Amino acid sequence: MFETFFNECYSKRNPNARLFHELLESTSRVVNLVEYKDTHHSDRVALNCLRLARKVGISDQYTLAQVYFAGLLHDIGEIGIPDNLIYKKGKLSEEEFQALTTHTAIGQQIASQVPVLSQAAQLILWHHEKWDGTGYPEGLTMDETPMLAQVVSLCDAFDNIRRGGLFSKPEDWDKELVRFAGIQFNPSLVRPLIDLTKEGLADDTERSPEDDEVLNAMERQRDVIEQLRENYVGIIVNFLLTLLEAKHKDSALHSKRVARLCHRMGQQMKLSEQELQALVIAGNLHDIGKVGIPNSILDKPGLLDDQEYREVQKHPQYASTILKPLSGFEEVNEAVLYHHERWDGCGYPEGLKGEDIPLLARILHLCDLADALIHLKPVPEHRATDKVRYVIEDGFGSYFDPDLSRFFEADASEPEDAGDSL
Repeated sequence: MFETFFNECYSKRNPNARLFHELLESTSRVVNLVEYKDTHHSDRVALNCLRLARKVGISDQYTLAQVYFAGLLHDIGEIGIPDNLIYKKGKLSEEEFQALTTHTAIGQQIASQVPVLSQAAQLILWHHEKWDGTGYPEGLTMDETPMLAQVVSLCDAFDNIRRGGLFSKPEDWDKELVRFAGIQFNPSLVRPLIDLTKEGLADDTERSPEDDEVLNAMERQRDVIEQLRENYVGIIVNFLLTLLEAKHKDSALHSKRVARLCHRMGQQMKLSEQELQALVIAGNLHDIGKVGIPNSILDKPGLLDDQEYREVQKHPQYASTILKPLSGFEEVNEAVLYHHERWDGCGYPEGLKGEDIPLLARILHLCDLADALIHLKPVPEHRATDKVRYVIEDGFGSYFDPDLSRFFEADASEPEDAGDSL
């Protein structure tokens, strides 16, 4: 799927695109957008995982890249945990703690959507195992937990200790590591991490040339690039949709339905195959920016207040931030960024008007609202088509490009099940 899009936007237009680095940068932006507790925590953990693994003698570049990505994505599963639990201060109840522990499995599921990160996905699953067997999710003891998962566990806890998030005083970080060696942490990893820190290497938040070489080496691995080129666009879409589903299932299902509506309408308009695939990709990803919106707003019953509405209006820009590093996605990015612009200029984020709004964004806006009227703003089933027809047809020339009225069918607003993966 999406072969024409990939061939036109990558193979022909940009044959030397650095696919692994694009994926890395987009992923980093997702992490920074959804990170709840401490922006750049995961960036620091990723770099310290890489440096600690190298310090203890791991030299294989592929393996080092996996531990780097595991550090970067170790907490991505928290996106599936309710906001009130993530932000809660004080002791958790047993039920709350059990809910929180699911973030490792959620994180594994999200990371596993990228085949070249299969090893990193497993490390994410085990990064809360403890040396003494009291961790989760499997209660592994000592060397039952892979060494690289122990590295992620230690670097995660270390960063929290240094910022007052665990145990006692941040200035006692080295004493805390020693105290929990043999209990929570592999004792053979503690001293190398202390040495790294005292050498000043654990505080450097920029990748060094040596760090970059690990990631550059991935671009030179033929099997890695072949895996990415085989289904690069599908990998991106599935990764982001899985992330959105973990955050807000209704938004993910809505996005899949919108993509199908876009496909039908694009076919009627006789778009080129490349444009049609770009439109479908945009339909799938138009709400990905909602990963940066609190669930308390997304799930609020009734009307949003002005501040909450302004927060929701940020989601197209958040989505654009995620998609911008992907060099072949410029047209998709435009459609997603502007899918809430209105024909009369009263939309957002920039108040574009008429044909200043890209065509794919105009189509996407129409399909987005049509599906929302049926599935996100429920009406009796026998009245659904009437409501779509009334609202949409009344909006041509104000909300929507009037030329699109020739191609819109109200009874096409209820596509078949949208649960298939890409």
